[in-house]
Amino acid sequence: MNIISEKIRSHYDALPSSEKAVADFVLNNRDALFRYPIKELATRSGTTQAAWTRFAQAIGYNGLKDLKNAYYAEANETIEQSDKGGPKVSFKDVNEYTSLQAIADNICATSVQAVQTTYRLFDVGTFNEAVVDVINARQIQVFGVGAAGIAAYDLYCKLQRIHYNVIFNRDYHMSLMTASQISEGDVAFFFSDNGKNAEILQLLEICRSKKAVTIAVTKLGNNALTTGCDHVLFATSPEIDKKSGITSSRFAQLYIVDTLYTAIANRDYDKISKYLKDSYDVFHDTLRE
Repeated sequence: MNIISEKIRSHYDALPSSEKAVADFVLNNRDALFRYPIKELATRSGTTQAAWTRFAQAIGYNGLKDLKNAYYAEANETIEQSDKGGPKVSFKDVNEYTSLQAIADNICATSVQAVQTTYRLFDVGTFNEAVVDVINARQIQVFGVGAAGIAAYDLYCKLQRIHYNVIFNRDYHMSLMTASQISEGDVAFFFSDNGKNAEILQLLEICRSKKAVTIAVTKLGNNALTTGCDHVLFATSPEIDKKSGITSSRFAQLYIVDTLYTAIANRDYDKISKYLKDSYDVFHDTLRE
């Protein structure tokens, strides 16, 4: 996946018309960035030099030069990866596959790419703040519905293992009840691939009103979840198989969960090592019988 193109698409709806024109030009004429100076780019895109600068800043870069450098680095990385061989992502739905091997290849490629893309969006500062908040929290509540509930439940199980006070409910009404009881300083996680799920957003509003620390696990972009949470951990995956509902988003989210859990356990190891040993001993003894 092209990270920069993904950033452009995720910010597109929030851009003013002049910067949308720049975005359209970049998405359709990426090579032009390396061939022409900003004055020529402005002319060819029917915009202004200022619009190009604002566009680059809007998607997270210092200016056009910084954007070009990012594109250049990404292009080199893509070439290096393609030289290594292996399955390549193919954007098709389930009815378009012609063989079982093609299915296996594409699922492998999209799953790996989801993890790699999410890794490239990893922000140490944001993760560190989230880890500190979780360790210091009196209670942690985890929310996720549908497919996002898989990763939410996984985080719940992992935090349970190290004896954290954590709550997760698959039932939406029970989630509303527990959210109503959350307190200032508690932590609430919200898992949603598109960041637009109405149930998740309602739970977010409740937790915000209670002054809990809010953490989103969602794809890159501006939406009510990313703008409404204190911390955002981006989990981005290839957009394919929309009709079938088969996506690689859960792999990206599970990567976030594993990274988060490992960081928490590492930071709080002196307190939680006993619980790791106890759970290991119980399972080991049970399976041995």
